[in-house]
Amino acid sequence: MRVGLVSPYSWAVPSGVNENIASLAAQLEREGHDTWIIAPMSRDGHVSSQRPLPEGGFIRVGGTMRFRSNGSKANVSPYPFMLQRMDRVLRNVRFDVLHVHEPCAPAVSAAATLRSPYPTVGTFHAALDRSMLYGSLSLLVQRALEHLDVKIAVSDEAARYLLERFPGPYHIIPNGVDTDAYARGREVPEVEGRIVFLGRAEPRKGLGVLLRAYELVRDRLPSATLSLAGTKRKEAARLGQSIYEYGELPPGIDALGWVDLERKIDEIGKATVLCAPSLEGESFGMVLVEALAAGTPVVASDLPGYRAVLGGGRYGLLVPPNDPQALADALTRVLTDPQLRRRLSMAGMVAAEQLSWRQLTRSVVTSYEEAIELSPANTLRPKLARAPRGKARGAEERVRVRA
Repeated sequence: MRVGLVSPYSWAVPSGVNENIASLAAQLEREGHDTWIIAPMSRDGHVSSQRPLPEGGFIRVGGTMRFRSNGSKANVSPYPFMLQRMDRVLRNVRFDVLHVHEPCAPAVSAAATLRSPYPTVGTFHAALDRSMLYGSLSLLVQRALEHLDVKIAVSDEAARYLLERFPGPYHIIPNGVDTDAYARGREVPEVEGRIVFLGRAEPRKGLGVLLRAYELVRDRLPSATLSLAGTKRKEAARLGQSIYEYGELPPGIDALGWVDLERKIDEIGKATVLCAPSLEGESFGMVLVEALAAGTPVVASDLPGYRAVLGGGRYGLLVPPNDPQALADALTRVLTDPQLRRRLSMAGMVAAEQLSWRQLTRSVVTSYEEAIELSPANTLRPKLARAPRGKARGAEERVRVRA
């Protein structure tokens, strides 16, 4: 079938949602489906997803600006006429099903949800307890939800907030990972004593807590090192000003900034332990699954989304959020106990296979088939002109990029 995969976030900026979409698209292509990605991206941006684009193509729908959302920053489109633009896109490329990620997020996903003339599936990724969108714009959210034929949440935590305010059936389908790609990390020689953090220097990601914990770890293990992938040195140094004496980062910290997929896998493979010290707002924890697939032990905050991925502590160590002492103790334990590392590594690799796209794509395709069966698209929604397969006429915002 032909599947349109919609992201509200700039495709030129790596994110968990974009990584999830690209990985799903690649697996759907391997299984014979025709996939197109619809996302915003600044005209001067470069396509820097951590996955190649699918064989089908990429449709650009507007530029982006950075806004604060759920304790983080999101690059979304502020384009005021997105409904009209989405109408043009959906009139010129026919889909059997439209799969909208974060279907109520402005402006691309919400417009795609409201304007879709096709069977429509929506996936909710975030745990949005503090979201202005879900609070003050509840009527708009309710209207968008009514346009979805099938609703998916990536975890119980992601579904919880929606169920409290917008009751209805939600399928739970976790985010998947291309475990074959991350399995290559098992072949990368480990750097003994190396802690790896993957993410941006955002408050909810807990990097400040990790920097404090690292100071305690180095008091016990002076040879321990810390690699920050996704964080620039100046960003880490800004946090360090309130943590370290003289405001300088101590020896052993390597801030790499943004890394591509190959470098990311290498960093995970080198790690003795991966640390995810987030404070809140994590509905799933894809980075944890990536580490498990690479056979790298994990220490993470005890948040509901992380707890679910780590099997309540069977596949990784869980510590209270925002507790540098507890985090340092757990990191030290993993760094100094080879038997614990082997146990966590073996258990994690087995658990990761259950979250591979090979396992999960069948559930996603089943949701597409359910949407097609339930959708009133052929009777109640407006009839649209169908373009020839693989063609899009008259859509100036369309950019086609081959993998």
